[in-house]
Amino acid sequence: MTNHCCSTRGGTRRRRAGLVERVLITVAAGIIGSFVLGACAGPIGITAGESVRPLDPAVPTLTIAVVAADDSTALPSTLDVFGDAAKTDNRGHLTVDWRKSDEALEISAAAPGFEPGSVQLTELPEDGTVTLTLDPVVLTGTVATPDGRPLPGTEVKLGRVTTRTDELGAFELTRAVTGDLQLSRPAWEPQVVAWDGAEASVELAMEPRMIRALRVAGDKAGNREKWADLLELADTTGVNAFVVDTKSEGGTIYHDTEVSLAHEIGAVQSHYNLAKVIQDMDDHGLYKITRIVTFQDNFLAKARPAIAARDVTTGEPWQNNKGIRWLDPTDRGSWDYPLALAEEACRGGFDEIQFDYIRFPSDGPISKLEFDELTTENYYSEESQKIRVETINAFLTEAHSRLNPMGCAVAADIFAITLESPSDEGIGQSPRVFSNAIDVLSPMIYSYTYGPGWKGWDDPNEHATELVTAALDAGIPKLEGFSIYRPWIQRAFIEADEILAIQQVAEDRDMGWMLWSANTSFRDTHLPPPEP
Repeated sequence: MTNHCCSTRGGTRRRRAGLVERVLITVAAGIIGSFVLGACAGPIGITAGESVRPLDPAVPTLTIAVVAADDSTALPSTLDVFGDAAKTDNRGHLTVDWRKSDEALEISAAAPGFEPGSVQLTELPEDGTVTLTLDPVVLTGTVATPDGRPLPGTEVKLGRVTTRTDELGAFELTRAVTGDLQLSRPAWEPQVVAWDGAEASVELAMEPRMIRALRVAGDKAGNREKWADLLELADTTGVNAFVVDTKSEGGTIYHDTEVSLAHEIGAVQSHYNLAKVIQDMDDHGLYKITRIVTFQDNFLAKARPAIAARDVTTGEPWQNNKGIRWLDPTDRGSWDYPLALAEEACRGGFDEIQFDYIRFPSDGPISKLEFDELTTENYYSEESQKIRVETINAFLTEAHSRLNPMGCAVAADIFAITLESPSDEGIGQSPRVFSNAIDVLSPMIYSYTYGPGWKGWDDPNEHATELVTAALDAGIPKLEGFSIYRPWIQRAFIEADEILAIQQVAEDRDMGWMLWSANTSFRDTHLPPPEP
């Protein structure tokens, strides 16, 4: 029997070859269709003028764009689209198939540091795009001392966002993410506070560092044996800081400074290696303070008389009772040198710069003194006192503006009498005013410097603990700004048990202390035991 479908006649084969060829051409042309060539099928049935099944219409798409409300930048986000979770690309875009519905369709977006946002659509926008604008999460707060005084200039960090508190101790963090708030400020203990995002505003407090320091004279820091003994003493007692001299009362610089003026005026006597001293203190976990005598400077006043305090009777630089010359604090040219030394010390690794003799002269023929902006005529008038206090405060403000951004605390040694006196005692020092300018005020409370009759005592040195207590309690209300007190206390002329009692007076008031010794002579009996 002859199978016509499988006929081998040449004409049939040619017709079928031609048909296959036409089908292949049709597919290549992009016309989507379905063709079944059965083994025994009849004629194909495609006639001229007829078309295959038409193309399905393209599925409409919706492009979702997410932007930040604060700067309109693209915001990579997590989206919930028609009940499905998805993420935008790095341009903040996501394109999805549009799904028509009789009900409004909701699209929501979330991004770290931003409030969630959503939009409802009932129909596809004409341009096929919808934009969600997310508001940033804003966290506000304040940072203060334990007794409620604002702490300006505190660094507040949350995730990758960092800011500083303003003069009222307030801060604002935009695009805030949940996590640990990190607070840091020179002279204060770093704080870490967890924030879970529930509160839009927080009130934070910081604690001052509890510093227990020994004074180290510059030449002793350079004495290998003495230096090793001091480090061992710190290791075996409660001491956690050293105050190392950079510049002495006469103007000597104790290390090989890079401040060229110090070499020009012959002030450098290199006793210690700055880098080694810093490294040793770091290795022993010590807080590092340097003391810089400021306006009493025999070398500079002699070499630069134009910026020195003058003797009106001779026109030459004025000298105190010890024959030491002073710089003129009212001449800003006298500021550059101690500030340059302070910046070098900060860069070198000290944590705190302490300015000593940060005042006007007090021990000598005051009636012969003359300054650029002040004479001894009516020296103790209110106007003269105002000039003195404003002058010293301006220097400290300048020092703080330079050194705090570098990471160093700024301290000033002040006469203890100013804690109880209503005046500046003729030297330009005011705890009330200074407390708004610098981090640490260090009253030098040495009972042996008080004369008979003070508070009715025949010998104030026999009442050292009571004297220090009275001075600190009188001074606390004068802290109007962000400063803390950390007093200098005496080692000489009192017994070890009273030294320890005075230290406790300071610590009971949340203050540290620094133990002064002119020749850097200490024993472990002068010091508290190591902390457990």
